[in-house]
Amino acid sequence: MLRLALRSIRTGERPRDKAVIAAHWGALALFPLGMAARKIGAPLPDPRAALGEYEVRGSAGVFTCPPGPVPFFLSLDPTHEPGLFALIDRLQGGVFVDCGASVGFVTVRAARRAERVIAIEPHPVRFAYLERNVARNGLTNVKCFNCALGSASGTVAIYDVDPTLGPHPLDVSSTPGRGRRFDVPLRRLDDLVEEPVSVLKVDVEGAEVEVLGGAEEVLRSQPVVFVESLAMATRNELQGALHGYSLRPLDSNNLLASPAS
Repeated sequence: MLRLALRSIRTGERPRDKAVIAAHWGALALFPLGMAARKIGAPLPDPRAALGEYEVRGSAGVFTCPPGPVPFFLSLDPTHEPGLFALIDRLQGGVFVDCGASVGFVTVRAARRAERVIAIEPHPVRFAYLERNVARNGLTNVKCFNCALGSASGTVAIYDVDPTLGPHPLDVSSTPGRGRRFDVPLRRLDDLVEEPVSVLKVDVEGAEVEVLGGAEEVLRSQPVVFVESLAMATRNELQGALHGYSLRPLDSNNLLASPAS
């Protein structure tokens, strides 16, 4: 943990950014207090919301991260989803689709090697940072969509990360909680993507099966699929949504699906 903390602090672009990341790590020591406050129904605000935005730099580029309790900086660490990073680093052109793009760490990395990237992010604040980071890195081959994905079109409510002190299992949820509510457009991936896809990445906090249900035409082009499985118990559901694919574990909570030969 100490090595990870030191590595992440070094990614800070300026001294202030390094200090903000260090403060993020320091807040972990307050979690027992926050958990106790939650149990008695008097949750405490997470102090990291007051730290402001910060910048980090890695091999793919430079990124501005929003304030709040989410440790976005961890996405630059080589131990974070190494299987996905290796997959991206082997790209040679083609179309990469990033479902659940967040603030753009995967999008920017993929755009260095893919011919075109389509990035979809429903959270309006994170989407604004996604667009900023794409522009900041001088990329012109990325198209961004601010919507949620599912098996039908409409509108859906999403809830921001819990702003109180303590652990945060999910970044964004479709279940009401303490976080802010956002009503966002819901689209089918097939309505956004018309060309053949080389790699499809789906990391949407538990809604992966619903996203794949709206991607029948995209899957006909037989892309390699990187999909998060928050609990490997969902593997059977994902296998059903990815009929004609073989699945294998890639990272701790991620599966790689390849067209069956």
